Amino acid sequence: MSEADIIARTKVPATRESLQHDLPKLGVRAGDTLLVHCSMRAMGWVCGGQVAVLQALFDAVGDDGTLVMPSHSTGLTEPANWSAPPVPLEWIETIRSTMPAYEAATTPTRNMGAVAEAFRTWPGVRRSAHPASSMAAWGRHAQEIVARHELSDPLGPTSPLGELHRLDAKVLLIGVEFNRCTALHLAEHIRWPDRSTTKEGAPIIVAGEREWVTFDVPQIMDDDEFLMVGEAALASGVAARGSIAQARCVITRMQQLVGFAVQHWSGRDHPASASHRHRQT
Repeated sequence: MSEADIIARTKVPATRESLQHDLPKLGVRAGDTLLVHCSMRAMGWVCGGQVAVLQALFDAVGDDGTLVMPSHSTGLTEPANWSAPPVPLEWIETIRSTMPAYEAATTPTRNMGAVAEAFRTWPGVRRSAHPASSMAAWGRHAQEIVARHELSDPLGPTSPLGELHRLDAKVLLIGVEFNRCTALHLAEHIRWPDRSTTKEGAPIIVAGEREWVTFDVPQIMDDDEFLMVGEAALASGVAARGSIAQARCVITRMQQLVGFAVQHWSGRDHPASASHRHRQT
């Protein structure tokens, strides 16, 4: 969708001030720890773009609050596993030997959206150390959220998601649906802690030098599985809908959502893995 298309479907431009008005109506409060997934296009035309959106979010949680966004760089993964899209087999060793190492300050996000990419570089934002599944955080609890992120637990209880769960963060989906709700991967881990793993790899800095390292990660389900959980959560009142500018939104508490999802999946086997489809999302 072009900017002209966005302008054409926008009746009134959103501004930092109008977003400041919308966020409390949806349930965002000063002092909140807030995990945000955001689509700029869904909001319509915003004066100031992603900068205005971030300013409004900072205003909403205030100096005592914490703002968190996924800053995933899913291209820094084992190329032999890529399927969306795959690469020729003869490229794989070249990719492993030359891909630049993950560095929190410089590695860009991949397909996380304009707001998340701007947030990654915002002054005072801290970013976790996982090469593919990092999280970025600003505010009161930022350091404790990103301090630990083991290679083998990208989305589980020892990851930033686990810390957000302990803090009972709120989850805000702006213009996206539950298939983009990273918090549900934590519920997946709690429900199936012993599920199968996949051999993974990434370039990181070890003792000051670039090194390709390999490790195992739990397989994850197709994100579309989350849509059914989300609809059930909305129907039950665990999550609520609202709007910010022109974007349809959802807000929920992470502990409630995760607990609901674990119960929703009770008695079910873990679905087949789609662990590398997320390279294109």
